[in-house]
Amino acid sequence: MLKKQKRNVGNQLCVLVMGMIIVTLAACSGDNKVKVDPEPPRPTSVPEINSATTFEGPLVLAGENAVGQFLRNGIYSATFQYSTEQRLETALPAAPTADESASSNFSVTNTQEVGVDEADRIKYNGDTLYIAADAQWHLDSQSPAHVRVLERQSDLSFAESAVLPLIDEYSHIDGLYEQNNHLAVLSNTGQMYTLYSFAPEPWLPVESKLLLDIYDTSSPASPIAKNQVKIDGTMLSSRRIGDYLFIVNGYTATVDGLNTNASSDKEQLDNYLAILDTPDSELMPKIYIDGDEGTPLNQPADCMIPQQASDSDGYAHLLTVIRINMTDISDISASCISAVAEVMYMSQDNLYLTSSLDNKTVLHKMSLDSELTYQATGAVDGVIGWRSAANLRLSEYQDNLRIVSTDYSAADPVHKLSVLEQVGNQLQVIGSLPNENSPEPIGKPGEDIYAVRFFADRGYIVTFERIDPLYVIDLSTPTAPSVLGELEIPGFSNYLHPLDNGYLLGVGQQVNPRLLPEDGSNLSEDTLVIEPVSEEGMKISLFDITDPSAPTELSKLVFEQSYTPVEHDYRALTVLNTGGSYQLALPLETWGQSTTEERRVWWSQNSLLLLEVDTNADKPELIQRSQITVKPDPEQYIYGGQDRSVIHGQEVYYIHGDQVWHTQWVEDGNVLGPY
Repeated sequence: MLKKQKRNVGNQLCVLVMGMIIVTLAACSGDNKVKVDPEPPRPTSVPEINSATTFEGPLVLAGENAVGQFLRNGIYSATFQYSTEQRLETALPAAPTADESASSNFSVTNTQEVGVDEADRIKYNGDTLYIAADAQWHLDSQSPAHVRVLERQSDLSFAESAVLPLIDEYSHIDGLYEQNNHLAVLSNTGQMYTLYSFAPEPWLPVESKLLLDIYDTSSPASPIAKNQVKIDGTMLSSRRIGDYLFIVNGYTATVDGLNTNASSDKEQLDNYLAILDTPDSELMPKIYIDGDEGTPLNQPADCMIPQQASDSDGYAHLLTVIRINMTDISDISASCISAVAEVMYMSQDNLYLTSSLDNKTVLHKMSLDSELTYQATGAVDGVIGWRSAANLRLSEYQDNLRIVSTDYSAADPVHKLSVLEQVGNQLQVIGSLPNENSPEPIGKPGEDIYAVRFFADRGYIVTFERIDPLYVIDLSTPTAPSVLGELEIPGFSNYLHPLDNGYLLGVGQQVNPRLLPEDGSNLSEDTLVIEPVSEEGMKISLFDITDPSAPTELSKLVFEQSYTPVEHDYRALTVLNTGGSYQLALPLETWGQSTTEERRVWWSQNSLLLLEVDTNADKPELIQRSQITVKPDPEQYIYGGQDRSVIHGQEVYYIHGDQVWHTQWVEDGNVLGPY
């Protein structure tokens, strides 16, 4: 394993001796942490190999020989035996915590967990704004990927002070992190995904690298390129706590020079032996720091494989969890497992990876200690699904994991909330909903889940087919979850955001009741508003959940023929909480058509919506303060899905494309820019 490189030299001998004692005792114990690891005999023929992508049981340190055999079997299977018919697929259908912004007078990235930052295309620290700009190709010019650095001026405008290049100028930027006068830029090359998974599978090997540029931004006008890091593989996701980045990276081991046209037994055996003879160092992903030759992130002996895996099983894909100190590149740890991952969720204490297997969701838990220690594995019925942000369906609270999953194998989806507790190296279900005391299903027949949020000992679930039921769930007794209340309203919420004093914000769509199918069948493409009909379009709701047994919709705003990227990416929502008085900003994309004598022309308009909610009022309501409409310079269509904003006191900054516009928190204020 790639350990922390900052060590006390005087303690190395003691650590080595203690480590040998611990390993010896573990190997002799009955807890299956380390298995007997004999070297396999030299084969005289190619064995029958099972491609073992995912197991329900725990993972173990099986030893260098067993892990090496497992990986090599997987390489052979992926290269010569795997067919599309063998693919493991699961059918998918066509009291709140305070905001981090409450402690400052400017907004930060909207995240799932307080204290756990998430990468985004902008970062702002109150003085300096960083904007990730991807590479662009035009007929007459090319613009490489870069980061714009803009400093706030005395007149509260922004001025560009620097442009930061990347390791690979034509890579795709995944996101930024800013901490302690350091900026981290995550990007990738050669990224490719399978249909249902965010991680590359062994039948689709890709030559890709995760790239990390770290800049010292003590002087924003003169940033210093401090470190350039490359890592073999493709990033699943990342988070930051303090100075530490936590990255989950997927890597599929391959062997070059194999005879892919092998047909005879001898040719096939030659291929298999060539794989067996490949050095361990060539099977493991490497990390390259500041142009060095690269070091394996782990050794096979450090990697964990399924406990149930036999000598005939194999899987060539590795997931590596990496911890990197943004301010000290010598402080790196890495831990690896052989598994598939589709979703990553991280609390302040643990990291969870999920994958689908035979209509179940398998979960792996790893602690965020210095060694990123594997903890346990478990499974729940159903899959997480694809609507909205999948990671919001998981939440850790008081050492328990809550997860919402769905079984799509029947005519109507069946939804389930499960509570899991770690027992040894297993995650065991200790409570679920529905249950004996609360047997009512989650959602009505045919309804799918559109939004899930957990706040402390409460859960909120939105389902939808013809109306929008909002369920309030009591999780104060983890072994016996129950539905406290339910609210039915037209439309649906794709995203739920907690507010102070027992209120909840919902962002989604109001649908056209006249287009809802009378037979209860699923929504058609025409169900969402595509014609200008009153009170239909993007919808924002304010819910009163102070009485969880009787939730109510206090107020709502509907914007015709519009959508907001907040529905699918909660980082697009900007929140500034000042003692329960909220300023909210969210981008809006509106479309329509104009009719002339010759033709009908479709048009679109991008804007930033400014809203207020005072949760301290006797009867809080949503108030629209303003709506900022901008035109890029030069004028061209720019997709609004990556739009962002910053609120700093009474100043508002709207980022559309790679440009910034500026206004004040007043009705119909002047719009300045672009910067």
